[in-house]
Amino acid sequence: MKQKDYEYVQGSTARQLEQTRQAEQTRQVEQTRQLEPYDVYEKNSVLKAKKQYKNNRKVKLKLVLSILAVLVAALTVMYRFALVTQLSYNINKNEIIYNELRNKNSILKVQLETQTDLAEIKERAETRLGMQKPDKSQIIYIKVPRNDYTVVMKEQNKADGGGSILKAFIYKVSGLVRLFE
Repeated sequence: MKQKDYEYVQGSTARQLEQTRQAEQTRQVEQTRQLEPYDVYEKNSVLKAKKQYKNNRKVKLKLVLSILAVLVAALTVMYRFALVTQLSYNINKNEIIYNELRNKNSILKVQLETQTDLAEIKERAETRLGMQKPDKSQIIYIKVPRNDYTVVMKEQNKADGGGSILKAFIYKVSGLVRLFE
């Protein structure tokens, strides 16, 4: 086949010349080089070692700080448990003291009741304090009505009510009516 010296251009754009195409490609390559940062640390082994040492120090520092944080948290929990234990010890000690005082108090009440003589109290009241029994004119009687009573409503069985709110309300109202009869 024979090659032809002409080409068909599709669309409305003209074809570029070979030189302009190469110039544009070199310009694009230079722009991509400018966008990529030049890393000195990759090229120089001494600087690379220093950067790695610096990064290792940062990692070690983070590790030490995290260990210290865990240690502080553990010490805080231990301190809390120590306070709880001390408070428990104090409570137990105070309960023992309370029980001893309560026992002493009950012993003193028994002694007071056994050693109290009503005749001696009456004699002291009449002689020392000048007290005497009231005359009939000094006594005032108060009448207390006998119809003083308390009404207690029975608890309604759940089986009787069937769980109906309306039935429960009617039961309560009827209980109030019975109260005022």
